[in-house]
Amino acid sequence: MVIIKEIDPVEFGKTLLIVQGTMGLVFGFFTTIATFMGFSMPKRLGIFSLIFGRQAVFSLPLFYGVSGYLIGRITAGLYNTLIGSKKGLRVEILRKNTAFNNVKT
Repeated sequence: MVIIKEIDPVEFGKTLLIVQGTMGLVFGFFTTIATFMGFSMPKRLGIFSLIFGRQAVFSLPLFYGVSGYLIGRITAGLYNTLIGSKKGLRVEILRKNTAFNNVKT
C-alpha cells in the first residue's frame, strides 16, 4: 500500500504539458490532413479557421500544452490543499514477479 501525501504542482504541470501537447500534435496533424483534403473552414469564421485550418498542427499543440500545464498546476494544488493535509490517498500497487526482481545488486 502506497500513500500519496503531496504532488509537486510544477512537475505535474510539466507532465500534463508533455502528454496533452503530444495529443494536440496528433489531433493537429489529422486536422491539417482533413483541411488539405478539402474540408477547410471559410475565412469568415475568424479564430476557428486558425484552430481548425492549416495551422492546426501548430496551434493545437500550443493550446493543449498550455492548458494541460495550467490544469496540472491547479489540480495538484487542489489535491495538496484538500487531500494532502489529511491522511493522503491510499493506492495499492501490484507488482508482477519478473526475473529482474530476484537480481541481487
